[in-house]
Amino acid sequence: MMIVCRLWREAGWRNRVREGEAGADVTDAALMIMTIANRFHGGNRIMGTTGLASLRNRTIRLAAALVLTGAASAAANTIPAETRLVAADVDLILRQAVAEASARARPATIVVTDRVGNVLAVYAMPGAPAIARVDPGRRVVSPGGVAGDPAGLANLDVPATAAAISKAITGAYLSSGGNAFSTRTASEIIQENFVPGSKFLEGGPLFGVQISQLPCSDLSVRFASDGGGTIDPTIGPKRSPLGLAGDPGGLPLYKEGTLVGGIGVMADGVYGIDRDIRNVDASLDEILAVAGSRGFQAPEGIRADRIAVDGRLLRFSDAGLRNLRTGPAAAAAVNLATAGNFAAVNGYFSAGASIDGQAYGFTTSGVLPDPDGFYTDPRARVLATAAGANRFPPTAASDVGANSLTQVEVTGIVNAALGVALGSRAQIRRPLDSHVEVTVSVVDTGGNILAIARTADGPVFGTDVSLQKARTANFFTRADARTIIQGLAANSQGVSFADYVTAADAFLSRTAFDGTIAFSSRGIGNLSRPFFPDGQNGKPNGPLSVPFFEWSPFRTGLQVDAGLDILLQHAGFIASGSGDVAAGCVGGALLGNGLQIFSGGVPIFRNGVHVGAIGVSGDGIDQDDMTAFLGVHRAGLALGSGIGNADPAIRNSRLRPRNVTLRYVQCPYTPFLGSNAQNVCDGK
Repeated sequence: MMIVCRLWREAGWRNRVREGEAGADVTDAALMIMTIANRFHGGNRIMGTTGLASLRNRTIRLAAALVLTGAASAAANTIPAETRLVAADVDLILRQAVAEASARARPATIVVTDRVGNVLAVYAMPGAPAIARVDPGRRVVSPGGVAGDPAGLANLDVPATAAAISKAITGAYLSSGGNAFSTRTASEIIQENFVPGSKFLEGGPLFGVQISQLPCSDLSVRFASDGGGTIDPTIGPKRSPLGLAGDPGGLPLYKEGTLVGGIGVMADGVYGIDRDIRNVDASLDEILAVAGSRGFQAPEGIRADRIAVDGRLLRFSDAGLRNLRTGPAAAAAVNLATAGNFAAVNGYFSAGASIDGQAYGFTTSGVLPDPDGFYTDPRARVLATAAGANRFPPTAASDVGANSLTQVEVTGIVNAALGVALGSRAQIRRPLDSHVEVTVSVVDTGGNILAIARTADGPVFGTDVSLQKARTANFFTRADARTIIQGLAANSQGVSFADYVTAADAFLSRTAFDGTIAFSSRGIGNLSRPFFPDGQNGKPNGPLSVPFFEWSPFRTGLQVDAGLDILLQHAGFIASGSGDVAAGCVGGALLGNGLQIFSGGVPIFRNGVHVGAIGVSGDGIDQDDMTAFLGVHRAGLALGSGIGNADPAIRNSRLRPRNVTLRYVQCPYTPFLGSNAQNVCDGK
């Protein structure tokens, strides 16, 4: 049994049992144990066949027990009847975090949100840092060529409340009933190599996702604003001050096994990322977030460290209950009226006490079953007003005359994409063989929203990101994309956007972004890498990125440079109440919620004419690509009206910069549940 004990120790289960964390989904580990037992039975002669058979039988019995343990936790992956954080829950979370911070004499700002991003509390202890320095984890050079000067958001100071809100929203938005991701998970999947700290591996699978949920998003709902946009105190998804966070200290919160929100903590005064995941950190913010989440922890079986991407288990937290100095008794002794204060944050929170959260999937949350019956699968969900009306029902376009997408076509495209998702095997969910959970967005050539629909348990982050992907594929396929980029005024750090077009022309050896090539968001993402080809450390950057000595997740190139001044203006609004940013990030509706640079968006054509785009987000990037690409293909076959994907002759995959094919989409092998079909995107 030494093999089993070693697996137990290396997987970290020993510590989790000591901490009293229950419900581990260890099905994969159990299968691994059984595989090892079978291999020993077939090839190891040291013990003799009798002893070996006994070992094999005992190991398989243990594995079976572990499978049952994992199966028991799978019930947590459902969405039960109305479940939410109420003010008393929020107060308990705050007291637990405050007790731990007090025991360490490290005052903190603690934020709690619900699943759709409503801020339920912002609590500041006396002496907590008022600002946080944005730290890229390495010295980067500014656009002016000076190391240590501002480079995008890197090296700047931001309000600590903005950082804590962004961390809480990230914990809530990246998670679901089938996966629990933290800000540490986010850090791992957005850097130049996956895994961070390694070299010559491709970029993180969600490279660029941190630049989403932006405060200028025309999709996200505002709690209060003087800049326009949809304003409502309860419905979501809400915007985030700094986008999604990669700074440890943001965790999802679960109640009775149901995702109900997130916690974010800022105590160390640094808003950064984890540059090397090969060690175990002692993050103060993360320890305090763990303390706050006691009793509201993510089910063990769906945490990131139970989910593999590219054969690697993701990271969830380097801290656990074992790291805490306090327990329930210390938390019960905390008086929130004297231990700190509820801090008003412009645009996010104004109450003098904790407030109730909203139950996801019910009217006041803004996510509902389709009230109008547009979508054929009853598992479809839509974004809704507080009165229960669909905010983005399928709508006909009028942008390209007779070729414009009709309402029937828009509906058919969304239904087909949802059908692909619901029939496909998820990448980032437990239990295994769950179906894909995503959001689907369709836009016309002007970037105007024609429809948004979701599956029931899709992570909330994918709502805004799916629209970003659709708009990105649409924008770079337009004939005037280059002209629009060239016409952008230099930002406050002196970036000239015409330089990006010049670099793209030279890189592609052609006139870039003039409408003659159909670009997917995967293609644009590869042009936005600090090394090209992706993951080839030391190679020069792609034309929409900046060189690696300037690059960080806080300055990715065109993506960040185009929205930088908006983020800085919004940080000023939070700090001082000066004017908030308007709804719409770049170019009106064209990039109305920002640019996105990873896979899952493709343009839509009718008989060779560009008519719009689709974006999908919420699962693995190959699953997102497949859902978008096959969704358009299947809708075209079903409707027979000429709509479909771009002709292969004009896809960005015909381009070979530096003798490397610029991939258009990439679909997973054997992706469908109950089917052995492979290469499902070939020839389409």
